[in-house]
Amino acid sequence: MDLIQLSSIHPVATAAAALVMAGASTMLYYFVIEPATNSLNALPGPPSSHWFFGSMKEIINAKWEEGNYPEPFLSWYANVPRLTLMMSFRVKKYGGAVHFRAVMTHRVMLSDPEALKHVHVVNNDNYPRAMEIRNILRVVLGGDGLLSTEGETHHHMRKMLTPHNGFAKVREFVDIFAHHARQLSNHLKQVADQGVAVDMHEFFTKMTLDVIGVCAFGYNFGSLENGNDRVLDAYKVTSQPPELFNEVASMYIPGFDKWPLPHLAKKREAKRILLEKVDNVIASKLQAPRDVNRPTDLVDLILEVEAGQQRVTPEEARCHVMTFMFAGHETTSTTLSWVLAMLATHPEMENIARKECQAVAATSEGGVIGSKSLSELEYTTAFIQETLRVFPTAVHTATRECISDDHVPMSDGKPIFIPKGTTIYISLVALHHNPKYWSQPDEFIPERFLEGSAVYEADKGLRNGHGNTFTYMPFSAGPKNCIGMRFAMAELQVVISNLLLQFSFRLTDKANISPQLTTTLRPVDLNMTIHSVA
Repeated sequence: MDLIQLSSIHPVATAAAALVMAGASTMLYYFVIEPATNSLNALPGPPSSHWFFGSMKEIINAKWEEGNYPEPFLSWYANVPRLTLMMSFRVKKYGGAVHFRAVMTHRVMLSDPEALKHVHVVNNDNYPRAMEIRNILRVVLGGDGLLSTEGETHHHMRKMLTPHNGFAKVREFVDIFAHHARQLSNHLKQVADQGVAVDMHEFFTKMTLDVIGVCAFGYNFGSLENGNDRVLDAYKVTSQPPELFNEVASMYIPGFDKWPLPHLAKKREAKRILLEKVDNVIASKLQAPRDVNRPTDLVDLILEVEAGQQRVTPEEARCHVMTFMFAGHETTSTTLSWVLAMLATHPEMENIARKECQAVAATSEGGVIGSKSLSELEYTTAFIQETLRVFPTAVHTATRECISDDHVPMSDGKPIFIPKGTTIYISLVALHHNPKYWSQPDEFIPERFLEGSAVYEADKGLRNGHGNTFTYMPFSAGPKNCIGMRFAMAELQVVISNLLLQFSFRLTDKANISPQLTTTLRPVDLNMTIHSVA
């Protein structure tokens, strides 16, 4: 019986056999032939630990709370002494461009400053944010905003929003920061000097949400006052990090967020309540002139229309508000938590920072550190910057996708070839700990951010006299860097200086400040006692 006769007698079996053969051929190509012949094999990198997942298991299963922070990324970048089973050895170095496989995609992790400059600035248009990341952000933010757009649309949004995040405009928010910092201090006074342990991360989470609500669209969530608010509850549900399956599904399955699953329905309802509140605030602002006795918020600023400019639509304003809230809330609260953890574990540095705050407050108007005196907090600011170096809240910058074949320059003068479709990773935790660019990288030394200090000069020497623009990137770099970085730094300065003037903080036996990766990099348990400063 020939094949033609067999196919006519057993069509289902024939179709099944064809599907099996097609599937086997596809698997053979993607997992054997393509990985063996890909041009990125010219770059060094770790061997795949799994035939299907490649090196993703190491990335996803990084158990930093167990003491291996910031592996595996640092070992991929540089020769790093590591101690294991009481035996010291040197981990293999792959250099400033590391190739690894993740499922069916090839990825390159960059740490070379020249390469980072090329990707983030020189040829930035060739490296848009990866589409799967933009898909998630579009769902979370209720539309297209600064984080989910590229090209001319992104350029237009950035040009419109940048003036509202400059030094002059940020100064208008300082009084709001100070007001909520005082509210936080009032709560802490109630438990100070009583040996009562509190979760400071929880306090910071509540305070920064109140700040971002007022600054973004003039709405106080009242979370620090333990308010029972449906909008607050909606925000909490909306901002919960998705489980791994849901995150991956949102990346690759169009319309997944609309599937009739209970947990997705709960998130949809929460987002509806939150967006409805933002829409109502915007509508009321459009209908009535601004109350000059009320603090200016972001919506006020972006609804202002100058001669020759077109007013943003309510939908655009809403998306900008959502972007501002989701990008600026947890990142700031987590950084505050790390700063406090470092102050508690470095009491001599805490005293230096406190004395500086006291000196600046003594010469400030009304004895209060305001917008005009923030620049005088040199050591305190350096302490915050060093915290962001050691514990960047965003572990990676947003992944980029190479959309055209490119030759990326490297510091050694030998460019590398990046083919179209390659995903680009930048691991900030490894970049910030790379001994090639940082002296004593595992030591917490705020002076490295004070120009003229010995460690500042030592770090600069490692970089051949160059600055740290592309070796220190807590707010990313280039035209897609964090537009709210001045806002964030000012809030950090105001809150930390306010706390230092009144309290010292000590970790309890229950505390665990090992890094834990959730949506951001945060301490496992910031359990502390609070002590008044005389």
